[in-house]
Amino acid sequence: MVYNPVQDRFHAAAPQSEQEPARQGDQDQEIDPPDPVPKASRDARLAPAHPRFRGGDGLSDYLRLIARVPLLTPAEELHLAGTVQEWLQHPDPPLSLRRRGTRARNRMVTANLRLVVMVCRRYRGRIGNLQLEMLDLYQAGNIGLMRAVELFDPSRGYRLSTYAFSWIHQAVQRCMTATGNGIRIPTALRNIAYRAQLLEACAEQPLSIGAIAALLGEKEQRLQTALTVVRQCSTTSLDKPSASMGEDTTLIEVIPDRRGNVPHDDYRWLHEHLDALDLRDRQVLQLRYGDDESRSCSKTARVLGVSKSCVQSVERRTLKNLRRRLGPVLDPRGG
Repeated sequence: MVYNPVQDRFHAAAPQSEQEPARQGDQDQEIDPPDPVPKASRDARLAPAHPRFRGGDGLSDYLRLIARVPLLTPAEELHLAGTVQEWLQHPDPPLSLRRRGTRARNRMVTANLRLVVMVCRRYRGRIGNLQLEMLDLYQAGNIGLMRAVELFDPSRGYRLSTYAFSWIHQAVQRCMTATGNGIRIPTALRNIAYRAQLLEACAEQPLSIGAIAALLGEKEQRLQTALTVVRQCSTTSLDKPSASMGEDTTLIEVIPDRRGNVPHDDYRWLHEHLDALDLRDRQVLQLRYGDDESRSCSKTARVLGVSKSCVQSVERRTLKNLRRRLGPVLDPRGG
């Protein structure tokens, strides 16, 4: 799920006091206090839209919107995290606590969406051969951020961004492993292969497998396995435009159809079975069906110097034998 920062601004109320009185006669109803953060201070933390985010596509709109979400101060983050933990740890939270906890969680998530973008940009060079887009990585990273917000313990003394970094990183890697390729490759092998390819690309001279393994601190056999697995499991879409044929031509249009050789293969396959027949049986079938024009039984009998009934008898017997021999091939279902 990708959070909508515009919608969040309607729900991202400032932290509410723990001592807020409830309405008499309705313990689950509450009145939200005014935002304690001065408007001038709040507007000062609104980040302007970056020039490269200006545009009409969905990705640019998303980046522009999250860039305008105000960041949290340490005090705000501490208070919101406490509210979230109070809500999640309560065995049966009342409606008021659920509302405050949900708003606090959403506020913490939307204020850190830029952290997800920063982490995902590290993987831009690794999704070129995968059927993934940057928005897919952002969505996976946002899920990791949501999980980090729910597990964040402010009493340990570090900021949410420090704690959430590993959760976002893990969620993005799992997304790339699970959905980025038709064949799932273990994350450890994929990382080893990527580091080896990056090291080889940056080297001034070609490196051997042993040298790369030594530089990476990996066993040579493990490195060779990782490179082989990644290379053999690489997939691509048949709808991908062909680089050599132009943007309007897809790969499926330039790959030859193996069925184009079927008539030739069938011709050779049929003659192999005909050659296994007796001479007279083969001659009868060739005269009846093998030439450009099929001959009648009478004409076939005159060519062979036999009676018409003999030709008919040989034809029936030979065709029956061929059907029995080729039946499992021509009709595998037995019908």
